[in-house]
Formats: sequence, structure tokens, C-alpha cells
Amino acid sequence: MNNITHTLQATVIKYCSTIGRDPLLVQGAGGNVSWKDDDTLWIKASGTWLVDAETKDIFIPVDLNDLRLEIAKRNFYAIPKVIGDSKLRPSIETLLHALLPHKVVVHLHAVEILAHLVRANYVAVFKQLIDGSIKWCSVDYFKPGAELAEEVAASLLRQPDANVVFLQNHGVVIGGGGVSDIEIILQKLITLLKNNMDPLLMGGSISVSPSLLQSQNYILCSDPEVNQLATNRYLSSRLEREWVLYPDHAVFLGDRAAIVGRTINLADLDAVSTNKPAFLFDVDTGVYISKSATTAQKVQLRCYYDVLIRQPVTEKLVALPPASIAELLDWDAEKYRQTKCTEL
Repeated sequence: MNNITHTLQATVIKYCSTIGRDPLLVQGAGGNVSWKDDDTLWIKASGTWLVDAETKDIFIPVDLNDLRLEIAKRNFYAIPKVIGDSKLRPSIETLLHALLPHKVVVHLHAVEILAHLVRANYVAVFKQLIDGSIKWCSVDYFKPGAELAEEVAASLLRQPDANVVFLQNHGVVIGGGGVSDIEIILQKLITLLKNNMDPLLMGGSISVSPSLLQSQNYILCSDPEVNQLATNRYLSSRLEREWVLYPDHAVFLGDRAAIVGRTINLADLDAVSTNKPAFLFDVDTGVYISKSATTAQKVQLRCYYDVLIRQPVTEKLVALPPASIAELLDWDAEKYRQTKCTEL
């Protein structure tokens, strides 16, 4: 490894650790980062956390030439060839990173941007807010992995100079010659796309529910803001109709919210021996967390709150359809990622 490559690697790893500590940019195992070293693509391993970049081996080298050959043949289902004997799996989005020609590629679920991407009219809004210094394209929602990579490839053919790709109901992909390029573009996007907080979404009182506290498996959420998902009527009204807004939400929080008295009855809870909900939403009372809830689930619920708090109360959001949610939940690649997150 030459000095230039070593410097790039060290810079990328430090950057990953930094952004991994910011929940408005990275949530648990979400997002992925890569850099290209001649014929090798170094990509984050599935289920690993960017915040651990400086303390754990979270990147895997894969054969970049082979991926480019497969992409040229439009084989977006190609399995990345791992170089070496790592037992980890490359990110689900490895082909997405190989598609972009940039030295460094970063894919994030940045909340300020994601809050727009779950709205139907985000493309028109972005055309007004983003100036010509950023070359961008966008794609509709597609299942992560091969389907998404194919659509991004088509979009990049139409706009080959794009260094930003917006993914509806998913996140943003940014390419640059180095980390400094990524930082500049990301900060500019966050500034241009910053959302105003609707005053109607601020605040919400908590009243303890004895019936819930008697459960040995759930405790009242200690985060007063997350509790607003149940105590603020504008936020709680979205729990049923706008629950799954992006893939990681489905993967870690399931296909529906467990709303006490509406989608789940407390009398039936003890009869469920497995797969109990990680969270119970008792409207007008608070959010209750299972003692077995994982850190990955907790950060995803906080992300959901962070996205909702940035929505005008009159804004209708685009939730993922049941068929798309079912695809995610029945996907071996996502089941593997869940397992890795449980181990952390």
C-alpha cells in the first residue's frame, strides 16, 4: 500500500467514525462508505456500524474490475468477489458504490434530507432549493441491492456528471475525489434542505399508565422527545398510516406500530411467547420499551421521531407499500444484517 492510498484509507476511517457518532447522519448499522484503491473497492461490511471504523475491521476489499465487468453486462445481481478470507459480507449496496466513478462514495440516511425524501413532491422542491454547483439525479423507491443499483445505473446514464443521487424513501449517495469533497457537498445539502420545525409538534405531556408499568417486560421511554410519538396528537396520528417510511425502519422496527388498544391489546401481550414488539405506543400516555429491545431498534425509533418532527402537520407522507415491506422482511440479506446488529 503506497502512502497516498494509506492516507486516503486513514482519512475515510476517521470520517466514518465521526459521522457515525451523529444520529442525524447515521443510525446504527445504517449507511455505508467505500473507497477505491486501483482494482479494489473497500466497502463497509453488512451489519457493521460506521462509528466503529477506528476500533474494528468493518471494511472488506472486493474485486472492483469484476464488478465493473458485471455492470457492463447489466448483471446487477452479481455477487461481489471478496479478496482475502474475511468472514463478513460486503454491504448490500456494494454495486451502488461500484457504479459511481468517484474515489470515495458515501451513502447516508441523513435526517434533514430523508425528511424530504419521504414526501411526494421532493424532486420539485429540490430543483428550487439546490443550486447548480451540485450535480444531482434521483430515483424512485426500489428494493435495496440489485433493483436499486439497476435504477441508479440508468439515472447516471442520463446524467453522468452527477455526484449526488437521491433515493426516494431511502437516503442520499454522494461521490467525491476525497473526504473533503464529501464533507463540503453534504454540509451544503443539509444547509439548503434544512427543515423548519412546526410549533404544533413541539411538546406533549406524559401521564404514567399503571396497567403498562405492571408489565415486567416494558418500561417507559426515558427520552421525552421520543415519547411525543404517543403524546403529541399530530405525531401519534401518523403511527398507523405512515409507519414504514424507509427500508431500515421496516428491517428493525417491523411492518406496523404496536398501538395499545388499536393494533395490539395488552390482554393478549403475555400470550405472545416470541417476537414481542420492541415498543408499545400508548396514545396520550407514552412510549414503552421492551427490556429486550436492541440498541439498533432504539436508534431507529429515534430516527423515526427525528424525521416526523421535521414534517409540516398537513404534509402527507409516502409510506412504503405492504408488498415492499414484505420483500424487506423476507430477505435473507436483511435477516443477516439484523443478526449482526443483535450481536453488537
